[in-house]
Amino acid sequence: MKMRDYFSSKVFCILFVVASSIVFALPMLYYGPLIDGHDTHEHLNYVKYFSEQFWAGNLYPRWLMGMNHGLGSPTFFVFPPLPAYVCVLLEPVAHFVHFDAFNFAAFLALAISGITAFLWLRTFVDGKIATICAVVYMVMPYHLAIDFYRRCALPECWALAWMPLVLYYTDGIIKGKRRSEIGLAFAFALMIISHLISVAMFFAIPIILAIAFSVEGKRVSTALRVVAAMGAGAGLVSFYLISALANAKSIPASRIIVVFKWSENLISLGKGLIAHAGADRFMQLVSWTVLSMIIVTLVCGFGLWKWGVRDARFMTLFWMVMACGGSVFFMSRASAPIWRHAHKLAQAIQFPWRFNVILCLGAVWLLASFLSNLSRIPRVPTIVSLFMLILVFGAWLLSYGSVWHRYKVDVWRPPHDDRHLVSTSDGWFDAWLPEGTIQSSTLAAADGPKATFKEGDGSARTIVWAPRNLELEVNSSSGGWVMVNQFYYPTWQGKLQGMQGRLEVRPAMPEGLLEVRVPAGLQQVRLQIPTSWEERFGQWLSVAFLSVCLLTAFRKEHENASLQNA
Repeated sequence: MKMRDYFSSKVFCILFVVASSIVFALPMLYYGPLIDGHDTHEHLNYVKYFSEQFWAGNLYPRWLMGMNHGLGSPTFFVFPPLPAYVCVLLEPVAHFVHFDAFNFAAFLALAISGITAFLWLRTFVDGKIATICAVVYMVMPYHLAIDFYRRCALPECWALAWMPLVLYYTDGIIKGKRRSEIGLAFAFALMIISHLISVAMFFAIPIILAIAFSVEGKRVSTALRVVAAMGAGAGLVSFYLISALANAKSIPASRIIVVFKWSENLISLGKGLIAHAGADRFMQLVSWTVLSMIIVTLVCGFGLWKWGVRDARFMTLFWMVMACGGSVFFMSRASAPIWRHAHKLAQAIQFPWRFNVILCLGAVWLLASFLSNLSRIPRVPTIVSLFMLILVFGAWLLSYGSVWHRYKVDVWRPPHDDRHLVSTSDGWFDAWLPEGTIQSSTLAAADGPKATFKEGDGSARTIVWAPRNLELEVNSSSGGWVMVNQFYYPTWQGKLQGMQGRLEVRPAMPEGLLEVRVPAGLQQVRLQIPTSWEERFGQWLSVAFLSVCLLTAFRKEHENASLQNA
């Protein structure tokens, strides 16, 4: 291979993207996540306790027993597990090679986002432009400075990695490429177990693309193939998804919305750019980020509309107006009436500025298409456009430089209000904590024995103390309520060993802990969160869909081999 061909090859392009991702991730790889990152302690704790139970033989820990001062957490009944699994599975290698599994897992999310962006962009532009734009995708301020560093929002970073892959396989289905349905199914499955909120914002885009840009006469069939592949992806991760949907009623996002109001998370493109309320000026940073993305969208969109290929105008209009324009609308104050009245939407998305993930996709598509059409644009508009884009990209690189500076002033500032007394940075704590809990009472109870009679005389000792499975020996003359040092969750069940029927359980108030009513005498009590039918059904459904996908892939491979031999 000639040197020139090598530098144009797909392998070199991907290596360049990976090398760029290493540069961008250097602070994370060297120092670890920012101590004062919004979700840093949350994800560190999730990984720590998830790992402990995983390596103890619990292959899918849904109840994290060590969280919240050892009082437990049901968060992983609804929280997507892929980010934790990546960290956990890297730990043996990390221990042997002496690197930090958490830091490297975060780096992988960034590097994979660049690789998948390259693969997607390569479907409609040449390798060099796809490489440049994949690097730009990684350095976009919302992706790198905000999500990756400032927020340490690893689930959303993984969603940013899988969305281009979903679009890559969607393009394959539109073009009739073999095995694209299987690829889309697995890519969409990975996205679901990374960040469901991003799925809610993104899932319509592949379907719209299939309907709008398929060959005339095949639009319905192509759209159905995309929908079927995405449905198969949901089926592949039913082991998580069905249980998560079933538990959503016990861990309602609406209770988080009360704490984090949507009205305080809308961008401002006016005076808020100069002065914005809030100690860390986060919304001001997000607003400037969106403004820079609007400039890229307008510059590239206008150039494509006026001088680009006429047949591509509809696609340009889609990404410019529907993806980018729609995202900016939902993040701005113009959308306030929608957020105010569409309560389900507010609960699903939580923070309007999350639509930046769609804006990143739309902007990078417009940029790649614009650069590929430069030869069609007159000289003066080209110079002006490139000058504006270079200024924006320079500002984005400065935002990466500010990350290095932030590490110098990075200091953990623990919350000072009583709402955080017990929570060891459990992001969904406010959603499932029993209402009426007084956390000072919870802490006082946690310092006592693991099980105790709340009233009257009696003794209680623990025999088994394992996630979702507790066994107690209690002895009292009159029976009564025994409080156990695990948080109450509606799916806890209690029964006497060797006896039929269930014991009554309820939240002990104001502690918010599990309480079980036991009869008089010496008794052995078992408290469990049993494996629900949703968990079992989801597991079997995942196995069924995996078998179907593998058999389909094998059959198509066999057909290809037969055609080649014919």
